Amino acid sequence: MFRSLILSAVVLIAATVSEAFAEADIHSANAVVSGCRLYDGPTTSHNPRFDPFGQGYCIGLLEGLDYEGVQCRPREITLGQLVRVVLTYIDSRPERMHEDFRVLAIEAMKTAWPCK
Repeated sequence: MFRSLILSAVVLIAATVSEAFAEADIHSANAVVSGCRLYDGPTTSHNPRFDPFGQGYCIGLLEGLDYEGVQCRPREITLGQLVRVVLTYIDSRPERMHEDFRVLAIEAMKTAWPCK
């Protein structure tokens, strides 16, 4: 009896989470910036609000854009500096938080470091 009750609870929780992810736009700035805000460099795991998924997703998107060659960030700019530049750009445009984080990040990088 107890086992079936726990199984039912797990199924209900899984269905609720799946539905939430299906409806959420995981690429919007609304969805991504919270993980970016928690990134504080290599010692992030010591942050009491450590969110490895959110931070990893943010950093993965930004590094992916770097490999795509869509921006001309100088090599001496750290990942932490890149995150701050992107967050500053997005924060100054709150009306665009529903837009794709990647598009806003590219705009931020091209504004900060235009290609020559």
